Amino acid sequence: MADKIGQKILHGFQKGLDELKNQGSSGSSHPATNHPGAPTIGRRVINSDERHVSFNGRGTYPRLTRLSDGSILASCTQFEGSTRVLRVSRSTDGGQSWAEHGEVSRADGDCDNVFLLEAAPGVILAAFRNHDIGPHGPTHFRITVCRSTDGGRSWQFASQAMEKGPPNGIWEPFMRKGRGGEVQLIYSQEFAHNNQCSMMVTSTDHGSSWSPPRCLHGETECLRDGMTGIAETRDNGREALVMVFETTRHGPFNVEALLSYDDGRTWGWRQNVYTPARGHNCGSPQIASFADGTLAVIFMTDESQSQVQWTRNATVSVVFGQAPHNGQIQWSRPEVVCDKISHWPGIMALDHHTLLAAYECGGPRARTISWHP
Repeated sequence: MADKIGQKILHGFQKGLDELKNQGSSGSSHPATNHPGAPTIGRRVINSDERHVSFNGRGTYPRLTRLSDGSILASCTQFEGSTRVLRVSRSTDGGQSWAEHGEVSRADGDCDNVFLLEAAPGVILAAFRNHDIGPHGPTHFRITVCRSTDGGRSWQFASQAMEKGPPNGIWEPFMRKGRGGEVQLIYSQEFAHNNQCSMMVTSTDHGSSWSPPRCLHGETECLRDGMTGIAETRDNGREALVMVFETTRHGPFNVEALLSYDDGRTWGWRQNVYTPARGHNCGSPQIASFADGTLAVIFMTDESQSQVQWTRNATVSVVFGQAPHNGQIQWSRPEVVCDKISHWPGIMALDHHTLLAAYECGGPRARTISWHP
């Protein structure tokens, strides 16, 4: 049934999309059609304003978050020999320039996937995978949470949001604040080699303790859902969340979405976001929304590569979506964000009309995506 729904959605939106247009030095634009009842999507421009996001030009898996004081923090993983270091940089000019700011943690194990969130004014959380590695692979899995109370400059251990022994792992934390002020932490958990699901734990004490985990969707479905991102939007005036993730329905990897109308407690309306050409992959998605509720999903794909070596041979692209209409979203064709070998993108809203997209391309870089109504 899910495949039929996905095919129907794909057929519907492919009929109505305009061709991509070049905009010279200002970047590229993509106008898209709308379905009945949806707001006009306007024009989206991927700007040619790429800049380094500090870290001495080194690092991978960049993620961005805005603080209540208006500054922006970026995080990434750096490598110093066999040691992995989770570092933070800071921008006070809307992401134009960056300065080294702090270090969350370092380890000789598998320390990666850091994600930042301001849980309350002056209280910032960093969640990351933090696994012990032995001669034959992981010996213990953790999602570790650290806390900063000085704007991200210094960090202290707060808790283990989740930990377990092998064989099945946990990865890729994402955090958001619920309407009640609680922190929702979503991560990927393996149940079998062909079954991975998105799990959620919540905290009401700024990351010191966490609820028991619960599966958000697909516990009995043999698909590897992972690399979750969530954005807020509206469906005909009703508050909604859109979760995107990579999965293995059209193998190996494509990007799908789920919707929630109760602030993340339950999820449904599963549907396709983008499936690449047969034999190719797209994955590692993240999502952000503009002020009108329209959406941007950034992801990496090997669709333009003649030699498929996932995830090594990949570039970063974006698709734009209208605000959901009765649980369904129409998506544009993909637009290239970085045409060089690039990986592990993140994205956040800078203001009502501008998103900031980050990715690794010889180190963490970023550029803006603008909405022109």
